[in-house]
Amino acid sequence: MTKLQLALDADLPTALRLLSDVHALIDIAEIGTPLVFREGMRAVHRIREAYPQLTLLADLKIMDAGRAEADIAFQAGADLVTVMALAADATIAGALESAREHEKRVMVDMMQVADPRARALQLLDLGCDLLCLHTAHDQQAAQASPFAQLAELRGALPAAGLAIAGGVKLADLDRILPLRPQVVIVGSAITGAADPRASAARFQRRIIDYGHT
Repeated sequence: MTKLQLALDADLPTALRLLSDVHALIDIAEIGTPLVFREGMRAVHRIREAYPQLTLLADLKIMDAGRAEADIAFQAGADLVTVMALAADATIAGALESAREHEKRVMVDMMQVADPRARALQLLDLGCDLLCLHTAHDQQAAQASPFAQLAELRGALPAAGLAIAGGVKLADLDRILPLRPQVVIVGSAITGAADPRASAARFQRRIIDYGHT
């Protein structure tokens, strides 16, 4: 069944308050890049201490020193790290080596990739665990979530682990879930809602209901 990942991009106290409300409704807590910039690996440590059973992703968007930077996140308690698809294959391979050593996983962010299908094939050959189709934050006003790219990759790579991110709203699930992504990443539709718990519950229920159809 598709997993629900919540992107936590505010400060650490805000992230912890949100998680106290929604942790039982999500599958993966993402320590978002802005939170990493504010708090570093302290955010991973604190959230791991508070929620030892929750899957944590550190959105490092690694572009260089793949093994060294992935090691930092995994040693802090992350279960997944993100690496940019635009990074060199050697960088991605280094992050994968770290992941295998720590028995963790790597998600590759496909943001700004010119030919997603061709790059996806290369990334899968390297052994990447998840490929994330991602509309950049600064482009979300002008671009819809990348449904077409997700559909293309799912058609070409029926067994690939795929994720989708970038301004995902509840109504978008009607288009996303039939494409069977392993992960749907939601940010402000939950964290910016008047009632984050109720919003997270609606996402969770929609995903569960679809999985039972």
